[in-house]
Amino acid sequence: MMTVTNEGLISSVDDGRVRLDAIDNSIIELLAQRKHVSKQVQALRVEAGGSRVEHSRENAIIRRWSDALGESGVELAMAVLHHCRGRATGA
Repeated sequence: MMTVTNEGLISSVDDGRVRLDAIDNSIIELLAQRKHVSKQVQALRVEAGGSRVEHSRENAIIRRWSDALGESGVELAMAVLHHCRGRATGA
């Protein structure tokens, strides 16, 4: 289950923008971490004789994002998966 923290109301547009920028920076850092781990998992799967991409796992991730975020969650999950998957030749 997802929890949303309430850090209080923003006092100005500038305050809101500062907080949004901080959130964006956190998301960017988390995506970098996710991509790093994803590349390792892909390499381990290939090393074990499997495929680089496991579609059933990706479908489960898309469903989880959809359940949590609605229709836009599908688009976000697909974008994140695409970003983290990289190219087969070592992106």
